[in-house]
Amino acid sequence: MSARAAALAAFATLTTCLASSPGAFARQPQDPQPSQPQQRITQAQAELYERWRSNINTNQPVAFDAGSAYLARYPGDEYAAHVRRWVDAYERAFRKVEFQRFFKTQRFAELFRTGKVILADEPGQLKIIFHLAYAGYLAAGGGDDSFAAESLEYARRAAQLIESGAKPTDWQPFADKSDALGYLHFVIGELTFKDDPAGSARLFRKALGFETTLRRTPVIYSRLAATYVASEYDPLSKDYTSRFAGKDPTDESRAALEKINAVVDRVLDAYARAVSFSGEDPKYADAKRRWSEELTRFYKFRHDGSTEGLDALVAGFVRTACGSGRVFHTMRAHRFVAHTRPLAAGGSDLFVPPSAFPVFNLQSRR
Repeated sequence: MSARAAALAAFATLTTCLASSPGAFARQPQDPQPSQPQQRITQAQAELYERWRSNINTNQPVAFDAGSAYLARYPGDEYAAHVRRWVDAYERAFRKVEFQRFFKTQRFAELFRTGKVILADEPGQLKIIFHLAYAGYLAAGGGDDSFAAESLEYARRAAQLIESGAKPTDWQPFADKSDALGYLHFVIGELTFKDDPAGSARLFRKALGFETTLRRTPVIYSRLAATYVASEYDPLSKDYTSRFAGKDPTDESRAALEKINAVVDRVLDAYARAVSFSGEDPKYADAKRRWSEELTRFYKFRHDGSTEGLDALVAGFVRTACGSGRVFHTMRAHRFVAHTRPLAAGGSDLFVPPSAFPVFNLQSRR
């Protein structure tokens, strides 16, 4: 068979082969066979075309290399459009496979570069946006804040898309819409903690308002306690010390103390939940010890140095959401001692470990 006849015969089977290519790639539209070729087909061209065509089902990496070479050498011929559709579909699918690999291996720089390319083609790809939001959070937990700003925008973007009615093909890795929104608000709160701890507290409480596994994750309660300390307790404590320390109680100092007591009650509530929900899980062992130390420190502050009732407080929180409104005993004003040591706002033990999140299961092609 001549090269020209071989090429024409190959083209006649193109649409059938494209339609039967694996589900990882987009189905191609069936195109009519041209009645006459518009240019002379060379032997080299026909062989390269056949190398692409014969491998699109059985050896796609080879087909991709051959198709890419064909497009580089014959970009304007009548068959190039069909090759290009397949090559473009393969590239899109392969990028998603690579994206998944970069996420699993936590190669964040490659992950963000690849994610941007994917979203340029598919800006509403919620699963890609989920991963990019979570990736920056993971990197920050490991001490690398270089992706935090981007991840914050991706988390906000995902939340806005969901709240405006957008839906992924499925909610994996989350259980459902509420679960996804809960985790996204938590990530947004965590990534904005340094600049706006009060805003983070609102976001953490909002996250806990959704039916989500976060309600059983101790770290969000420890972070909530940290926001209360950073945004309210520390400023109020410093103000009290500067104005009233060493002086006889007055109506003004008592009022100031009541404000502090109200904050401490919320701190105790959050830390008690963190300690309670940690249980005997070994991955929280070190963090639980630190949370217990802070819980004890604040509890003694509110109970004249006593820890009586502390164990019962911790035991009372059995998988309940935050914000119970529990009322604590009120201290006498003259026993107040201002605590000025700031609570650590970061540290790898304060980040939700990857195992606390559902496993991502990004498919190479939907």
